[in-house]
Amino acid sequence: MRIFRTALAIAFKHPIYLGVYVLFLSLIGSFVTGGAAYVEEDIQTYEPARASLAVIDRDDSDLSEALEGYLSRIHDVADVPDEEFALQDALATNQVDAVIIVTQGFEDDCLSAARSDGELPRLQVAYGGYTQASAFAEQQAARWVSLAGAEAALEPEASAAEVAAAVDAAAGRRADVEVEAAEVATSSAYPLQTYLSFSTYTLMCSVVVCVGLVLSKMTEPDVRRRMLASPLRPRRLGLHMLLGCLVITVGVWAATSAVGVVSSGIGTLVAAPAQVMLALVAMLVFALVPLSVAFMLAMLGVGEEGLNALGNIGGLIMSFLGGAWVPIALLGDAVQTAARFSPAFWTNEAVASLLSAPQLTADVLAEAGCGMGITALFAVAFAAIGLAAARSRPVQ
Repeated sequence: MRIFRTALAIAFKHPIYLGVYVLFLSLIGSFVTGGAAYVEEDIQTYEPARASLAVIDRDDSDLSEALEGYLSRIHDVADVPDEEFALQDALATNQVDAVIIVTQGFEDDCLSAARSDGELPRLQVAYGGYTQASAFAEQQAARWVSLAGAEAALEPEASAAEVAAAVDAAAGRRADVEVEAAEVATSSAYPLQTYLSFSTYTLMCSVVVCVGLVLSKMTEPDVRRRMLASPLRPRRLGLHMLLGCLVITVGVWAATSAVGVVSSGIGTLVAAPAQVMLALVAMLVFALVPLSVAFMLAMLGVGEEGLNALGNIGGLIMSFLGGAWVPIALLGDAVQTAARFSPAFWTNEAVASLLSAPQLTADVLAEAGCGMGITALFAVAFAAIGLAAARSRPVQ
């Protein structure tokens, strides 16, 4: 058991790695995902969003006044002087979300273009900080101009006031909107699911660095010669070293899991103990991947600096492909295809299937088992590469 105790001693002689990669990243994960809880809002009615606009009417015609009146009914129109500095200041200080300018000759251009099959005049729009509201207001103003053009084309003898009245009547019609709140049965487990997705980064960094450091120290030429010269058989030496690395890995998994369960609420564990325990088992299976990666890197001769660099970079890439930072469904087809070659993706699929299910069924267990099985195959693949590197490594 001396080899086993030596492996643990090497890990605990570097408390900075345990503190930063295990505890600090776990706490960061709990803070980052702390706002992921599902909050059911009591919304009974729908109210369209209102933007703050400055409408500059340089035409002073029936159509331009009708357009300004229409915008003032659906948005908040502020009184801003028609001066370049005042308009720029209103946008820069967020007094208004957008400035809509009706140029001189708007009415004549609109009527003539509509009745001669020409192009309708365009409004000048300047956006502020709230671009979504600005774009929405611009679309509504362009829709009003389009309706005015259609009415003028259909009624060639109608005056500008008659066209404006007809457009106001048409633009005021709106579809009935009802709000229906969907029931989410497993909303209480969503914070834990989000935390476990982020913890793929924590596990990857901490296990690769801590276990890789132990293996790299114990495979140094001097230490390796002393171990091979001992009366203990090489197989037992390897088993004791493996046992020490497994204890470190399980300890890291236990620490990150405890932080996740506590930060997401003990009620989650009480409400669905079987699902939560199986989700944590899926994370334990994932922890075998950085364990095998650490073994592979140590057998390839990667030192302490390399382990820190590769552990962080690998953790970021793997957690990104797993959907910890951005949902995979929102990314391109190439990224979604590449994500299926990441063990974090399959682990998160298994965790999501478990924690989002109201109860355990054969289909849920099959989906979770498939994800955990593929993750374990990744660990076997990395371990096989490490074993091949260890066999080809000369004894110095």
